[in-house]
Amino acid sequence: MGGWAAVPSGLVVRSGELHVFRVSLEPARQAIAQALELVTDAERATAEAFGRSGDGWAFLSARATTRRVLGWVLGRGPKSVEFCRTEHGRLALVDHEVCFSSAYVGDQQLVAVSLISEVGVDVQDGDVAYGENLHLALTEWEQRLLRRLSPDARQMFFLSLWTRKEAVLRAAGYGLRVPPDEVDVLVEDGAGVVAVPLPDGSGMTEVQVRDLPSGRGTVAAVAAAGPVTALHTWTFNPTFHEAHSY
Repeated sequence: MGGWAAVPSGLVVRSGELHVFRVSLEPARQAIAQALELVTDAERATAEAFGRSGDGWAFLSARATTRRVLGWVLGRGPKSVEFCRTEHGRLALVDHEVCFSSAYVGDQQLVAVSLISEVGVDVQDGDVAYGENLHLALTEWEQRLLRRLSPDARQMFFLSLWTRKEAVLRAAGYGLRVPPDEVDVLVEDGAGVVAVPLPDGSGMTEVQVRDLPSGRGTVAAVAAAGPVTALHTWTFNPTFHEAHSY
């Protein structure tokens, strides 16, 4: 898989394709003011409930950025993008025109988009450190492989497993209602099919997962609950794309 390319102006998201957009979150005064114009009163209230102001800003910026990306994909202004919650609590579009997932860490956000398949994306950096408590999120076999590695290599290996698990569980639609230590994400060459047990114990569902190109000290993965014919990774510039769309 290649790296992150600039989004072409005539991009069309087709059935079966999975697109992931990487966006830089800028904490500048102007960016904050623009973000506040794109969020709801309920989202502002949620941000105010965060213990640290930086966390609240990151939440609002991510919501605004998600609206910008989805608005551009759908060919309409970001203010017209309305969110709701599904039966299982995941964020979705009111009109369900596309499926999407969003994740952010530090100054980077990823937004995954598909026309027909539920998707999940996750990104992590070194702030999530492997430790004795976090190994409980791994299957027995994953733990065995991790113990064979040097202490320096364990951190990145753990992050790669954790981002896959988060992406897979989000795509499956159940999040952490499925214990992550029951989901084996050891896939060959960073891509494969993962079996996810259903929360009610009624069976299994399969989800495709793929590692994403590394960048700026982060590890990321994306997953889809349906077949994927092609994966595209883009760098999205909100200012540029909003000036050349709608």
